[in-house]
Amino acid sequence: MRNKSTQLQVTTMASLIKSNISRLGFSIGIIFTLALSACGGGNAASTSSLIVEEESPQQSETPPQSQKTISQVVDGQVVNRSYTIREPQNTSKESYPVVFFFHGADDNGKDWLQRNPQVSALIDNEAFIGIFPDAHQGNWNLDDATGADDIEFVSLIVNDLDTLTLYSDSLLHAVGIQQGANLINHLAKKTELFSAIAPIMSQQTVSTTEIVPARPISVFQVNTAGDSLVPIDGGIDVNGNQFVSAQQSAENWASSFNCDMQASDSSTRWSGYETYAYTYSDCLSSQRVRYHVVEQATDSLSFADEIDLYKLIWIFFSYNQDQTPENFKILSLGDSYTIGQGVCEGCSFPEQLSTRVEDEFPSQDSVDLQIIAQTGWTTSNLKEAIEAEAPSNDFDLVTLLIGVNNQVQSKPASLYESEFIELVDTAIALAEGNQSKLIVLSIPDYGFTPFGQIFNPVEITSELDAYNQFAEDYCRDKGISYIYITDITREGLDNPDLVAGDNLHPSQLAYSKFVDRLMPIALDKLF
Repeated sequence: MRNKSTQLQVTTMASLIKSNISRLGFSIGIIFTLALSACGGGNAASTSSLIVEEESPQQSETPPQSQKTISQVVDGQVVNRSYTIREPQNTSKESYPVVFFFHGADDNGKDWLQRNPQVSALIDNEAFIGIFPDAHQGNWNLDDATGADDIEFVSLIVNDLDTLTLYSDSLLHAVGIQQGANLINHLAKKTELFSAIAPIMSQQTVSTTEIVPARPISVFQVNTAGDSLVPIDGGIDVNGNQFVSAQQSAENWASSFNCDMQASDSSTRWSGYETYAYTYSDCLSSQRVRYHVVEQATDSLSFADEIDLYKLIWIFFSYNQDQTPENFKILSLGDSYTIGQGVCEGCSFPEQLSTRVEDEFPSQDSVDLQIIAQTGWTTSNLKEAIEAEAPSNDFDLVTLLIGVNNQVQSKPASLYESEFIELVDTAIALAEGNQSKLIVLSIPDYGFTPFGQIFNPVEITSELDAYNQFAEDYCRDKGISYIYITDITREGLDNPDLVAGDNLHPSQLAYSKFVDRLMPIALDKLF
């Protein structure tokens, strides 16, 4: 696969020359646009359109949602406290895991669910059943302000669920938003209700860290670097609560479960923000602790277009349920853009993708990456190489990025079109015949590199637009996932950091941006 021979590089150059939130009432609004169309992007004006072939579940006018009440004594008075249950539109399983979602301040569960349709989509895909409790008078009782015993309230809900056949009481999880995050940190320390939690936009208070957890659990923590209400470095919030730092909070969980305290780290981008993840593994009962820092974001952060946070949380939760080791097989087909010509070993987009996928899953899981690509390959060369190498046909994910050398070598456009279709069919066959396991990437534009400027960059861009438009249209018609990354490479002249040292190929940074767009779809296909 990786080929760095000087002869190939010189041949390629010769070919080129030859051819020319505020916290109160806050809700994280995550808009996942992958399912809006079967394909997207494809010309110079395009933005980052991400495509999946699966359609969102059809919603009826009346979803399977109900509201229940539980009587509880609060300040000497009997009050009815409510919670919302959201079940899958259609049920085909005997039982389902349960995820509790605890809203932020001055809010309620029903309204929070209404504002977060991606959670309903996960439920209708039969991932879990959602429970959305309502805080008494809109706020969780973290400082005895309302007199309500929220630990008792949640325990009563769990007892109520025990009578329902669809609910698996051994698989309870919790997601908390801001003030709700404070609550689930406390619940996870004081009770044995949950097997995993995801505190979003908050960390533990000093007093909570002093509690010894009742059981080992997995923790998925998210913090924003610019949070002014619960400072990421710790301190007193607007209600006078003393918080430890986000890092100390994660380390407290990890040390409580005897995790390896040397965290692995990785980075990605969530909605344009650099995001760092730190994972503590080898914990008791094979649990994991992971915390994320979203740089430059504030407490009013919302996500758009790039990430479905709740799907990532659910993947984290669900893979901590199943301790059976899994091996994922990824195949990447292409040319110099696939092997990462001009960047370090391990810096190509397939290598970065493989590493980041592996980081998302438990330590016992592994990822095997096979690359069939070489500098200077056209669609014809790639076809011949696949036939000669005869890879297996059991890949869990296949990527295809090919065509630039057809343009470089002035091959007829009709040749690219016919052989692209053949390569798509071959790639699907190598993915067990399942087209949903294939991702096609658009062709980068080398016209926006110092080397490309020597020739006719306007013509290069025009011809590559035509290639990409054909691929996009074909993907749309066939329901195949297609990711437009050409716009990233068209920033190469304005941002030299996106161009490799050879002044021609994408840099490690550019490839990381490719992977930012690949990751949500890749995880969706592997999950």
